[in-house]
Amino acid sequence: MFNRLSIFALTLVVAFAITFVYDAQAQKPIQGQVLSLNDLVIGGKGKVSKEEATKLVEKGNPLVFKSGKKIYFVYNEDGSYAGKKLANFANAEKVGIVGKTKKVQGIDIIIMTLIDAM
Repeated sequence: MFNRLSIFALTLVVAFAITFVYDAQAQKPIQGQVLSLNDLVIGGKGKVSKEEATKLVEKGNPLVFKSGKKIYFVYNEDGSYAGKKLANFANAEKVGIVGKTKKVQGIDIIIMTLIDAM
């Protein structure tokens, strides 16, 4: 059977595992808006409706996520472009994305874990 030291060690391992999972889930979302990259490039504000965003993605036109002054391309955890998910939130004034940010050859990227309107 287990002695007290083994039970204590097991308890510590479980506590650290729970803390690690909680910290990962408690990550604060990056807040911003879903925008049309094409509209931003030609000098517009980039704001599109959900219907317009869906059509843009179907035609291969990119949607991006703007937070503050940064523009992010958003990808799913499996490495696929998250345009369809972004299109679902194009109507929202404020969107939150939980995930990891990184810069790839000068381009800001979010590897998205979760997205929701705020």
